[in-house]
Amino acid sequence: MIEILPESSGHVVGFLISGKLMHADYQTFVPLLEKHIQEHGSVRVMAVFHDFAGLEARALWDEMKFDTKHCRDVERCAIVGETAWEEWSTKLAKPLFPKGMIRYFDRAKMSEAWAWIQEGEQSEKE
Repeated sequence: MIEILPESSGHVVGFLISGKLMHADYQTFVPLLEKHIQEHGSVRVMAVFHDFAGLEARALWDEMKFDTKHCRDVERCAIVGETAWEEWSTKLAKPLFPKGMIRYFDRAKMSEAWAWIQEGEQSEKE
């Protein structure tokens, strides 16, 4: 399941991701992000994983298609997780993003992740 976090604002979009992700989750998630990209030119994504149980095969394919199509539209991506494999998978994704634009944060460092994802936002709006 993917839920939008209430802290989302402008082109900063936060998601709580839990359980096993299914193709149906991406049918909602992808159009929402594409709308933000269309409105703002790029997005900053905060993905918070809690009790994450992986992806079904079709959802994995949806993820790969989105990442390939929009990797340059994601300005920053903060992954907040609870497990070593979530940290490991973030490292695997780094080649898809411009240098330094994806970072992993342990769940205990949630406020640090929000600070990083929003860094420079005020000066960009002025």
